[in-house]
Amino acid sequence: MKLNVLKMKIIFWTFITALLFLNCDRKTELDNQITIKVNSIDSKTKQPRRNVFDTIDVRIESIGFPTKRFPKIAEYVTDSSGSVKIKIDRTEKYLLLLGGPYIYGSEDMIGEKLKDGQEVTIEVIHLE
Repeated sequence: MKLNVLKMKIIFWTFITALLFLNCDRKTELDNQITIKVNSIDSKTKQPRRNVFDTIDVRIESIGFPTKRFPKIAEYVTDSSGSVKIKIDRTEKYLLLLGGPYIYGSEDMIGEKLKDGQEVTIEVIHLE
């Protein structure tokens, strides 16, 4: 009887160890990190919003019930050219929100579909 229990324990721990090794992707956080450039443009004129210094909230998708949650992880301010560089993890899904007085813009991003150095454009809608 003790021999059967010992065999089952060995099989169980071998199985768990094999699962752990198979699920490792051997990439570190630095390997998954990419830099993207986010540009804000006016939806009416289709021109960059220069010298406006918009605020961009970066939110990451997380599990929630009954809907998904997007907690805020960072906040950036665009420079005088209307853009900002952001470092993200390519294994996550992000939501970029651009807001201010009487303006709004958003963009969903899936990190796996982005490349290092890629530009993402957010159209700003004026709420008048």
